Amino acid sequence: MNEELINQLVQRILSEPALQALLQGTGAGNRAKPDVLVLLNYVSDFERVLSAIETRWGAKYTLTILPSESVAKANPALPEGMNWITPQDALTKTDWQKIILPACSPNTLAKAALGLRDNPISELIGRGITQGQPIELVTEYLGFTAQTPKAYIELYEGYLQKVQSYGVQVYARIRDESTPIQTVEQRFVLGKGTTVTAEEPTVTKASPINQTSLYEQKTVSYEPTTTHCEPKATTQDVIRFEKKFLGDKDAYGFPEESRVLVKRLTVISPLARDTLKIRRVELCTELEREEGRR
Repeated sequence: MNEELINQLVQRILSEPALQALLQGTGAGNRAKPDVLVLLNYVSDFERVLSAIETRWGAKYTLTILPSESVAKANPALPEGMNWITPQDALTKTDWQKIILPACSPNTLAKAALGLRDNPISELIGRGITQGQPIELVTEYLGFTAQTPKAYIELYEGYLQKVQSYGVQVYARIRDESTPIQTVEQRFVLGKGTTVTAEEPTVTKASPINQTSLYEQKTVSYEPTTTHCEPKATTQDVIRFEKKFLGDKDAYGFPEESRVLVKRLTVISPLARDTLKIRRVELCTELEREEGRR
């Protein structure tokens, strides 16, 4: 009789709506993990880095990877649960809970310290710092060795101190989840020498991603659907762009919410056009007048 009563009590407890909601909520909680943006620079051992990213951050966050141009060309296979994102989509989304640089390159570090925003990765770092978003940076793949001149290391030591003053959390190793480093001696992992600084690696490609390269920049003739500027209006409030081709790097060189005057036949890449839209840069074409033609 006692055993029967126990079974009834267990069944009653298991059938309680509150308990069922709790059990069902476990799966929902996993799906609601905070969104984190991973800015991935090129490294020679993608498998190790991606595995470490999954181990360190995968359980707590939904990981979305924005590759540098070299990473997009190498096209490494992502662990299950990680997804690629295009520069346009990464820049459009404004509610990233955290930004992570697991294999920060010297170039990226310098731009972050100096506030330069000439590509999607440095733009996202700059925005994150400006908006006070949590940013974690790992120095393991900076590529310094025992043969690196002391003065050169001191240069990047200054950059690290600068980004730390912005609130960026700096770690020496990608698998190190301890307190962020504080002392000069802790900042660099010497002797590793695994970073490719030239960003022009020769690699064996994995199976292609199902989309065109995230950084592909097909050029098309710009059709003047924007504002026409009279020649006399090109004063201090308008930036005159004289080149025949306007690329993404040029687009990042214009101040946000500025006006740029281009020639009627200027060629603009699609990625540059998206960047100009995101940065709220107004394009206008000059009304060219034919003189003396008969």
